Amino acid sequence: MKTLHSYIARNLASFAALIVGLVVMNALVFGLFFFDAIAGKTREASPITLLDSVEGASDASGISSEAERELRSRRIWAMFIEAGGDCAWSVDLPEEVPRHYGLQDVARFSKGYIADYPVFVRTTGDGLLVVGYPQDSFMKIISNYIPIWAVRALPAFATTMVVLDVTCLFLVFWFSKRRILSGLEPIADAVEALGTGKAAGPLPKGVLTSLSESVARASELIVKQNEARVDWIAGISHDIRTPLTLIMGNAQIIAQDGSIAPETADRASVISAQSAKIDGLVNDLNLASRLEYDAQPFHMAQSRLAEVIRKTAADAINASKGRDFAIEIEADGAAEGAIVECDERLIGRAMGNVIQNSIVHNPQGCRVRINLSTTDTDARIIIEDDGVGMAARELQALSERQKRSSRVDESLDRRHGLGLQIASRVVRAHGGRISFSSAAGGGFKTTITLPLR
Repeated sequence: MKTLHSYIARNLASFAALIVGLVVMNALVFGLFFFDAIAGKTREASPITLLDSVEGASDASGISSEAERELRSRRIWAMFIEAGGDCAWSVDLPEEVPRHYGLQDVARFSKGYIADYPVFVRTTGDGLLVVGYPQDSFMKIISNYIPIWAVRALPAFATTMVVLDVTCLFLVFWFSKRRILSGLEPIADAVEALGTGKAAGPLPKGVLTSLSESVARASELIVKQNEARVDWIAGISHDIRTPLTLIMGNAQIIAQDGSIAPETADRASVISAQSAKIDGLVNDLNLASRLEYDAQPFHMAQSRLAEVIRKTAADAINASKGRDFAIEIEADGAAEGAIVECDERLIGRAMGNVIQNSIVHNPQGCRVRINLSTTDTDARIIIEDDGVGMAARELQALSERQKRSSRVDESLDRRHGLGLQIASRVVRAHGGRISFSSAAGGGFKTTITLPLR
């Protein structure tokens, strides 16, 4: 748990460092962008510089022509107010600007505006030099001033910075998510695999090393347990088959002995049949165990699916002589030549289990229809009977077991369990899909889909 806390703390610390970095970056960018305004400069000459220039080129009697041209080139007006309050001279003075000022007027505009014109004032020995800028060129604040372009640029600047900040946060979130998931996903997959009794895959190192090692140890333990279970079931199967073979052999000899009473021969035949049934169950248990723990070898080859179906149907008929049932096979022209890459024996076993399920659970007899069709990518096999079907509750339980891959020992006590469980595992091991359905009026339907090669 400490490892996980450390892992999360490191990522949170990285995120906090990013926020601090963004704040610092915003301050730096703001300072660089508005440096001219903060430093008291404009994009051309600052008002203070212009005042110095005009003051040096004028007095109470007038202004030099060179300074006058400079003012006009910048669309700036100027005037000189004498001690009595009258305007001694002016350059491009707007009509709405008064020509005479009292003491209160001077106090009012000296740090602000005259008729909405931002003005800058310089006191000389002869009077007051006033330089006026166009309206909306500066926003004046007491003891300071800001160019109007900077004020107008502020919303766009703020919007741009917000967009950049959000983009940076999103990118960091995305990369952090990838980084966290890259460390946790393999562990989560490993834990999910352990929950199904499978071995875990490769696990990450680094900060989560101790957590990975704990999962790896659990995986190794489960692998050993699975191997022990497969070996145990295989050993039990072998131990059962040895006496079972003797029972079957002797029962068949007795049943075929013409010198014994018919009643004894019939009982021997029952013993032989039931022994064969037990042998089949032992084989099913062994196969299901190997499939569950990926211990079953697959002998893959290119096979014509129609031939596999016919062979499986023939085997089912031969194995169930005396039963009242029939098998019908339908395949269109394209499906007749369908080729799949499969272990022919196991695919046949899967379909055989489905057919046997229909035969066993319909002792009164039924008809089994097998339909083979193809698409561009898949072959679809539908095995359907017209028997009693399956109750909705049993069908739901069967579907749930397919979804959660129930263990062999969970299926041993199911009415429709082990045979269909083997069929499901075989089909999924071939990259296919299998589903079960039952109509309200009866009938059980199995749909198997296998990829074409």
